[in-house]
Amino acid sequence: MRPDSTHISLMRARLALALLPLLAPRFVAAQTTRPDSVRSSVPYFPLGHSSLSLTGPARPGAFISAVGRRAIAMGTEDGRLELWSWPIKWLHDFELSFRVPKYVEPIPGHAIARSVTERPEGVTIEYAYEQFTVRQHIFVPLDEPAVIMLLEVDAVRPVDVIGQFVPDVHFAWPGSIGGQYIVWDQSARAFLFSESKRKVNAFLGSPAVTQASDVPAHMLGAERPRLVIGVGGEGERYTTPRLGEPPGHNVNIHVAYIPIVLAGGEMARDSALAIYQRLTALGAAERAWRQRVAHADSLRTMQLSLQSPDSLLDRAVEYAKVNLDEALVCNPDLGCGLVAGYGLSGGASDRPGFGWFFGGDAAINALAMVGAGQAGSVRQGVLRFFAKYQRADGKITHEISQAAGKIAWFTEYPYAFYHGDTTPFWILAFAEYWRQTADTALVRELWPQLRKAYDWSRATDTDGDGLMENASAGAGALEVGDLQIGIRSDVYMSGVWIAALDRFARMAEAVGERSLADTARAIRATAIRTIESRLWVGARKQYAFALLEGGAVNETLTAWPGTAMSFDVLDPVRGAEMAARLASSTIMTDWGARPLAASSPLFDPLHYNNGAVWPFVTGWVALAEYRYHNAPAGKFALDAIARTTFDESRGRNPEVISGRLYKALDTAVPQQFFATSMVLTPLIRGLLGIDVDAPAHRLTLAPHLPPDWDSVRVRNIPFGSASVDVAFRRTADGLRAELKQRGGSAVDVVFSPSLPLGAKAAGATSTAGDEHATVRGLLRDALTLTVAYSGGWSIVPPRSEIAIGDRSSALRVVSERIVAGRYTATLEGRAGRAYRVRIGEGHVWRDTTVTFPSGAANADDFTITTVIR
Repeated sequence: MRPDSTHISLMRARLALALLPLLAPRFVAAQTTRPDSVRSSVPYFPLGHSSLSLTGPARPGAFISAVGRRAIAMGTEDGRLELWSWPIKWLHDFELSFRVPKYVEPIPGHAIARSVTERPEGVTIEYAYEQFTVRQHIFVPLDEPAVIMLLEVDAVRPVDVIGQFVPDVHFAWPGSIGGQYIVWDQSARAFLFSESKRKVNAFLGSPAVTQASDVPAHMLGAERPRLVIGVGGEGERYTTPRLGEPPGHNVNIHVAYIPIVLAGGEMARDSALAIYQRLTALGAAERAWRQRVAHADSLRTMQLSLQSPDSLLDRAVEYAKVNLDEALVCNPDLGCGLVAGYGLSGGASDRPGFGWFFGGDAAINALAMVGAGQAGSVRQGVLRFFAKYQRADGKITHEISQAAGKIAWFTEYPYAFYHGDTTPFWILAFAEYWRQTADTALVRELWPQLRKAYDWSRATDTDGDGLMENASAGAGALEVGDLQIGIRSDVYMSGVWIAALDRFARMAEAVGERSLADTARAIRATAIRTIESRLWVGARKQYAFALLEGGAVNETLTAWPGTAMSFDVLDPVRGAEMAARLASSTIMTDWGARPLAASSPLFDPLHYNNGAVWPFVTGWVALAEYRYHNAPAGKFALDAIARTTFDESRGRNPEVISGRLYKALDTAVPQQFFATSMVLTPLIRGLLGIDVDAPAHRLTLAPHLPPDWDSVRVRNIPFGSASVDVAFRRTADGLRAELKQRGGSAVDVVFSPSLPLGAKAAGATSTAGDEHATVRGLLRDALTLTVAYSGGWSIVPPRSEIAIGDRSSALRVVSERIVAGRYTATLEGRAGRAYRVRIGEGHVWRDTTVTFPSGAANADDFTITTVIR
């Protein structure tokens, strides 16, 4: 044996002796039951099965993340990781490589990463080679500033597992630290990350380390530091291969688990070391993992869940709950709030995607979170957190960096109060939280902040038309591009303000401010009159984008009226016409809505505001379609959002996608929470039609069920301090809602389902796109309500199938109408292409082939046809 190999073997033998007091019981048992050895510094425990596991081949560049309240590991599926504990970026490009007795150079992990499993608790990367399989289980303790990796090794030759990385030791953008360095601490068997003042400290290592880099003192060296973990049977450690000899000797090793832990933050060195030692101690990793499993189980079993005929949508709902729960971040300087999303900063930046606190995003996400059962996170991370940082004049902050506690963020940087829509959105989010929870105590507690937010928003209307004005409020729908030139009031911010006024008036009454409620309602009425008189473009059957300075109107077709429509702000008849415009291929791709119509001369499919598809915008369009009774278009948009959960990063929703090809932009944040929330918001409020008014003890169910769904079950609808389950079922003569209540007092239930266009039902009212009949009952423990109907027309288009890189090709239902007593469906599809659709009359369904004309196609090659029955 060569001298260097002998030295390595001695080091490993010493490690085994050092670990023997901890490992002796398991080690001895393994030795006496079988010839192969089992060595581990974490006793084996089963990870368990997750019903939400997503497994597939490892794709270079595809994003992964494991997230806790105080730390995050994020990277790519080929095994390159970036590690943070807020607000500090410790390192990037952490990567495993493997040295075996066959090659002189280690085998890089990214070259042999075979598969990835994403699950709510964490992520597993599997590396496979002829001599070994290594599974790297990565997770973050729920409430620790730490990241844990557990290595599971199967090998038939000795193997050295090498971890290497690039150290950073930086505060998040735009903060800074000076004098960073790392050193090897042999007693801890870990690298110490620190800086000259010794206030920022973390440890990265493992009790099983057998070798480590000798790094320069008082600096960060150019070479990547390494730590080495030797794995092999007794006397069978890794040896350098000799020419002409077999590559090592046969061994049979299974080691589970070897821990690698990063722990620390802005804390004393002893405190960071204590966390590191606690998490590498016997049983600690298992406890942390089981806590993550229990937390994930609580999201799955105690919050709203969907059981429908659409398994992809059901699973997207479960992942939406996981993602939105991961948005709650606890910063030691700032407190616990909702961040906007996560993405790699890499080696050239310290911006973790959008992993800092955005008021508007948080408010938008709150609508989904309260409906799903995450009211506690909304109370803490949206309402109290952003009230804490409200400007003196009442404006709610747009964004707060993770490093804001280290710098003069609110006074010396221009970003904190950039947007105007954030403040009415915060009012709206507060009101929706109150309607779901009946938490009037919080309304009273934060009433001064609510009143200031209302007063600030109202003051931005300088001409008395009821609308907030962008020039005095700040950005609304747009941040960049020529479409924003000359804007006075855009329809997006105006719609949010009008919706907020309605909810604010209710809260004002709840705290005894009746005259203030009357004033808010009067402003709302004025604002609605302005929109209807100034922004409706009758010749185009659409709402315009914005009022301009000087009294002009920007009549451009955009998706932004969908936000106002999501809250029933617009006229029902005109809104139905606008819904048809939003359903067309000019706006809607197979993967979501373009904010700007493709027919505009300003359209650019890669432009952030002028053509790229946003799942967030698509969500407003989906809900708008449901609100204005264009359910097939609503389901089309909802399906598009749900699909994005699984096609790029597994279980994550990207921020923005090309407006021509189904591919997320290179600049897109891969885990964006206001994209994720739009799986839930249009589903809960639109397709399922759930409207909770806990202060009034009223639950309205106005579902727009797809005509090919015979049943759907929704569990754990939050209602005040109670919850309600409901099952919708189609029967031979109608629709039935079966409700069960857990806790709480009696609830007045209004059941008003969407019925097929032209259906006959007692007391039914007709809309442009469907019929609704209403029954009521009082829910005490259990209640069944039935709406009887007969006849009516329905259409089921073929399900859209789309792959990354494709162009739009799916048939879409633009509108359904009864025209001169006949059912008429307006459809769009690819020019010259034939599609099979199902058309139902009552309970009788027929398959029909629809062929689209081949001429006069638009830029996406779509043409229009109608089906008349």
